[in-house]
Parts: sequence; C-alpha cells; structure tokens
Amino acid sequence: MFRLSRFFVPNKVREYLKLRKIPFDRVPAKTFDSIAQSFKKFHSENPLISIVLIAWNEEDNILPTLASLADLTSHHPVEIIVVNNNSSDRTQDFLDRCQVKSVFEPRPGIAKARNAGLKAAKGKYIISGDVDTIYLPRWADYMIQPMLDNWDIVCTYSLHVFYDDDDQYPLSLYIYQYIKLFGIYLKNYKRPHLNCGGASSAYRRDVALQIGGYDERLKRGSDGTLAFELSKYGKIRLVSASQAFIYTSARRMKADGPISKALWIRLKNNLKYFTHYFSTQKTR
Repeated sequence: MFRLSRFFVPNKVREYLKLRKIPFDRVPAKTFDSIAQSFKKFHSENPLISIVLIAWNEEDNILPTLASLADLTSHHPVEIIVVNNNSSDRTQDFLDRCQVKSVFEPRPGIAKARNAGLKAAKGKYIISGDVDTIYLPRWADYMIQPMLDNWDIVCTYSLHVFYDDDDQYPLSLYIYQYIKLFGIYLKNYKRPHLNCGGASSAYRRDVALQIGGYDERLKRGSDGTLAFELSKYGKIRLVSASQAFIYTSARRMKADGPISKALWIRLKNNLKYFTHYFSTQKTR
C-alpha cells in the first residue's frame, strides 16, 4: 500500500530549488565556490561511475542540479560530466564557474548529446541524468548496486517525483503521480525499457558501446531504445528505494494543459495499452 507521503518534496530539495532562476551575475561567490570545492572529488582519473548529464539552454535550472550533485556521496570513485548541447545562454558559464567537467556537442539532439557524453566517460557504469533535476546524496550508489550484485543486470532506472514550479502541490498532482506509478509497475512486468528515461537510468558502458550507443536517427525515445537494446544482453531492474528518487519539474507535464488534462491523458494511455504490458516487446 503506497502512502501519499511517498511523493513529498523533502525540505532539502526545496532548499536546492531556491537557486532556480538566479542570474549568473547575481549568484553569490560563496555559492559558486562551495559547489566548485565539492566537485573536486568528482575529477577521478579512474572512475567506476560516470554520471553524464546533458544541457541545452538551462541557465535557469542548472544551479540547483549542480548544488544537489555537489552533495553526492559514494563508496566508489565518481566522475561527473555535463554535455553542453550548443547552448546559446549562460549554461557554460555556470559549468565553468562551478568547475564541472564539460563536453561541448555542437550538433543538436538528445541522442547526439548523450553519445558525446558516453564517448567522453571513463566509468564502467554510466548513470544518465538531466540538468533540470534534483538528485539525492546516495542516488548514484543505489543506481549501480543491482548491477554490482548481479552481472545479469545491465540497466536500472528509478522513480520521478514532480515538483510544481509555483511551489504548490495540489491533490491532482498527487493523483497524477500515482496513476503514473501504476503505469510504471505495469510496464516493468514485461516492457521495463519503456520506463528508462534519460533523467535517471544507469547501464554498463561496455554493453552500450557494443550496441553503438544511442540511436541518433531518433528525435525522441532514444533513451528507451537504448534500454531495449541493452535488454537483449541482460535484465533491466527498477530501483524503487526512496534514496534513488529524483525530483523534477512538472513543466513538461503541464505542456498538455492543466494537471487535470494531463491526468486524464495518462489514465487513458494506461488503459489503452493495458493488455500490451503483459507481453514482451520483440522489436522497436
């Protein structure tokens, strides 16, 4: 039985979110210096884990993400790479000031940016992320632990918690998240690759390189397609622990209109594909 509190946004996450939309020139020097100091521990020359995030014109959202990653703790050597996908705003200035390792990818597109990060990464395990998302301190370790415990597992993913940019949390958003969770558990039975989004998924780098990385022909769905190809070499595992939750804006969901409309769309899709979730997908 799930509790509504499962989707609360913790106070620590709310503290990170206070850094949203602060112009680069108005960020206190001590904030930048603190993040830069913490990022020194992520400059490992021989990392086990490579956390790779992609960014395109995210100057309003990147600082909270970097602040949350600065507090990351791990039992393993970690590197963090952010791929700047030809941003025209001050995204790169934020990365440079925080002394974050970055890669510039001039070709637009999610798959191209993720492949640039995959190519630059040195870790045995890649964890994919986005720079409009807040991460908890133990996120990385929880994401790779199933693969460390079982060599048959080649990919993992975790659950999203939405926050409202207006700092509101209406009942409709709670309901939306539980309907989404219902769909996630349905898909996890036979089609877990459909749940593997770029904001929080992890995989073995050697297998990803073997299959050629992300499909750059796709404008959408390259993360799920990679997971589908990975599933031919092993299992995909849901990491449901709350320590692996990620916190992301509901802005994309609201692109469908009011939350009530997005809720109805999600419910209809779950019902429409309900029977499909009990059969294994054979091809993309």
